[in-house]
Amino acid sequence: MELNLQASPSDEILSCQCLSVSSGSSSILQDLDFLIRKGEVHALVGESGSGKSTFANTVLGLLPEPLRASWDRFRIFGEEIRSGDFRAWKNWRGRRISLIPQSAAIGLHPFLSIGSQMQEYFSLIQPSLASKREGLRLLKEFGLIDPEAAWESRPHQLSGGERQRVLVLLSVYSGAELILADEPSSALDPETGKAILELLQSRIRESKAGLLFISHDLSSARELADTITVLQSGKRVETLNKTNNGWEPGSEYARKLFALDENLA
Repeated sequence: MELNLQASPSDEILSCQCLSVSSGSSSILQDLDFLIRKGEVHALVGESGSGKSTFANTVLGLLPEPLRASWDRFRIFGEEIRSGDFRAWKNWRGRRISLIPQSAAIGLHPFLSIGSQMQEYFSLIQPSLASKREGLRLLKEFGLIDPEAAWESRPHQLSGGERQRVLVLLSVYSGAELILADEPSSALDPETGKAILELLQSRIRESKAGLLFISHDLSSARELADTITVLQSGKRVETLNKTNNGWEPGSEYARKLFALDENLA
């Protein structure tokens, strides 16, 4: 299936054409086309080693050595980026691009209270939300049963689901236009994970941000996303848009993935 990259410039957050990432003579991503629009949830799925995390690091401008990226076209926030040039990203990360990590161990300091971390974060990103009053309001909005207790707690004193709600809260209210969620529910039980993904989806719709949802969990992607791109061995196999009939994969590989997911449901 061809990927339509003709989004209105006012709706487009990120688009790339023929993006490739390599390490020496080894290719990790090959000629990848990708587009995400405002208010859209675009899932990137594939087996381990398919290139999902490499693409996420590229979008964050954080490709580790010795990886090298090149592209025919890369446009983000209306700005054309020269091939392989990641200098603009240092002004975007944490402000215009936000990451929801897989684990609170990455996103939260283990020895500081949730309240102090929220205040420090918002004082830099969104000062109007840096007060305790606003913090308690947000914790309540994101489903923390006892916001006052959560505010005073250190991360290990909260459940995994509560910690993940805090990470989603911080990302959504950062004001970022593009949010990356890297397996945000994989460490949680299915019920808690589903609730957090539903919360994330609703906030994305309200804020008109774009969400890049990276996962090997096709079931979650099918429920959450408007668009799904399937990767295999660093190549885009197919990009699907959700229709009234659900998902209708055309390639043999994507059909097998969707059939396997349906059989496991």
